[in-house]
Amino acid sequence: MDQVSVNDTQCRDIGLILEKNSIRPSFYDREFLSFKADRETKLRVYLFSAAICHQTYSLASTGKNLYGWDFMEYGFLQMVKTGSFLFDNLNTVDCRAEKIRKQLAVVFSENGDSKTCTLDNLDERSEMLEEICNVAKTNFEGSISGLLDQSGGNLYNSGKGIYEILGKFKGFNDPLKKKITFFLKLATDAGVFKVNDPANVVPIMDYHMQRVLMRMGCVEINDKQLHSDLISRKPLDSDSIIRESCIEAIKTIAEVSGHGILKMNDFFWPLGRSCCNENPLCVSNSCEKSPCTFFTMVDLKSHESCIFEKVCKGSTDEYYRKLWQPVVETNFY
Repeated sequence: MDQVSVNDTQCRDIGLILEKNSIRPSFYDREFLSFKADRETKLRVYLFSAAICHQTYSLASTGKNLYGWDFMEYGFLQMVKTGSFLFDNLNTVDCRAEKIRKQLAVVFSENGDSKTCTLDNLDERSEMLEEICNVAKTNFEGSISGLLDQSGGNLYNSGKGIYEILGKFKGFNDPLKKKITFFLKLATDAGVFKVNDPANVVPIMDYHMQRVLMRMGCVEINDKQLHSDLISRKPLDSDSIIRESCIEAIKTIAEVSGHGILKMNDFFWPLGRSCCNENPLCVSNSCEKSPCTFFTMVDLKSHESCIFEKVCKGSTDEYYRKLWQPVVETNFY
């Protein structure tokens, strides 16, 4: 038996529940997607934020009640509003990592005090943005839209598809394409990019989603030692077999539910973030985020219990419920 396997029956049961649910329209109308700006600016916002959005456990503004990705959205919107050099003509500005680092340190802090910055690994993240800016300056007259539009809207295009172009950058070199697909989701949700070959989309897969899919039983951990390592949160050398299985599970769930692949992130990411984290809703009767991210995003009348509780294996079995996402050092997600 394989160490990890996909439970197709469980995936179908979860998909049938999703079929009856939808995302609130207001989620796609939020400021991060609807702010007024030219296409070039919006593409930079989505590309740059996706490039540095990985392992954001520490990113937080307690004063604004913003954590992780919510603070990332807020920070990039502030950079646009205050006229950050990252949104000027790239041919005329200094895009060295050191300067980018200082900008990020101020933006992702409390009240502009860089000493309180909660975005870690600033050198790495700054170098990721510097690389993108330099390639745009050298080959595309400083245009991020020019860099992206050579794809013709295709994910694969004889070496010039979006997956092929962005996969060469340090910020996007995950073989399972998480951050590239996340960028595409933002850009398509905002109406500034269209994917012409959606059948080639690789589902977004981060740690919240892995945890949820394992706890649900959509992805089975058959190896006893691996199961023990996940529960004890022991650092692993790689999470590839789990991530790959989770991606296959999401494909089945999406097909059964009738929702697109990119919509899957909107259901499973907030579930893992708010309702199925340290203290799952099914046993604690409360969500860990206030307001609950899942209830904010999914169109529900009430949220006293998890919508998946009747079929989720973890709701009744600690063997599944105690599972934790793989603990790995990575900038892939």
